[in-house]
Amino acid sequence: MQTPIKYLFPALILFFIMLNPACKPKDTIEPIQSVRSLEPTLLATKAISYSGFREGQSPGTSVYPTQAEVLEDLQLLVDEGFGFIRIFSANQHGQDVVEVIDAHDLPLKVQLGAYVQHSDPASRVENYAELDRAIELANTYPDVVKAVSVGNETLVSWSFVAVPPKNMIEYIRYLRPQIEQPVTVNDNWEPFAAAPDSDLHKVWTQIDYASVHTYAFWDAAFNLWDFRQSDVAESERARALMDAAFAYAQQNFNAVRAALDAGGLSIPIVIGESGWQSFPSAREEAAYVQDFAQHLAHPVNQAMYYDDMMAWAYGPAGESPGDGFERPAAMFYFAAFDEPWKEADDNWGLWNADRERKYVLHREGSVDEAVFYRENP
Repeated sequence: MQTPIKYLFPALILFFIMLNPACKPKDTIEPIQSVRSLEPTLLATKAISYSGFREGQSPGTSVYPTQAEVLEDLQLLVDEGFGFIRIFSANQHGQDVVEVIDAHDLPLKVQLGAYVQHSDPASRVENYAELDRAIELANTYPDVVKAVSVGNETLVSWSFVAVPPKNMIEYIRYLRPQIEQPVTVNDNWEPFAAAPDSDLHKVWTQIDYASVHTYAFWDAAFNLWDFRQSDVAESERARALMDAAFAYAQQNFNAVRAALDAGGLSIPIVIGESGWQSFPSAREEAAYVQDFAQHLAHPVNQAMYYDDMMAWAYGPAGESPGDGFERPAAMFYFAAFDEPWKEADDNWGLWNADRERKYVLHREGSVDEAVFYRENP
């Protein structure tokens, strides 16, 4: 039966309306049109996560390191060959870091964090205040601030500071047009590996590069990789478990790369966080943490992981940085210094809280390698 012609005109009008981008449903999220690139010299420069809170200081109490203490820390990083640092917030500490680098003309560049959390009305007010602080710092110190990251582990399922994807998109779209630097989001590898048709993937359409976190150390507690290596001879087990940890980090990277590619997002991947505890935190009390941490946390293990990850990102001698597609484009190793305020989440630093270089850096003296892997109790 033929369709009466009087019904064809409304159908054609509706068809052309739907083709018009301005008439798409309001929840349609258009990807950014022009991706901003990180400077190649940055990607070839050793990177590290920096937070300078010492004994008796913490962001929770708003007791911040002095600018003199920040200068001392930053000089240690420069002397060790780091040139690109990640800071987590645009609060007083973040402002001090940027100002000290600028005032003393230090050879350091910054990925600045805008720390957002939760979605209740009070949090949203503070989140926008934080975004405004980040925008001001980025625009005032463009020679220091070379990238801005919105949020830290807000989208992973276990987040303690969860922000819904729609709000993350809102925050990115508020910040990005007001600065010229590339913009990213720092999060665990799992949300970055989300399916292309998911709400999580919509967030990644709004960023210039992916800052991916991978923690074989923590994920061992959930048996996501074989850290016990019980089939390997005890004399070879430590190296075997660290090889397995490194392989797990590579698997995380590959999962993210595959998901971004499947969604048509040709943006590079940076390792935004990855590290290893030198000793189990003295304050770790949970039974499951005690079990795996006593197997894994040790200065030699930390040194092996650091070597593997740095060689992966920058080449064995730092001569061939990755491109973000086959290998990470850079890696913000976690972390520069131990921070006592973090309690059970401490001992990640390359330096301890007293600013003493750990074995991972000095490789001097004797380390009891007989105990850097312990059998299950």
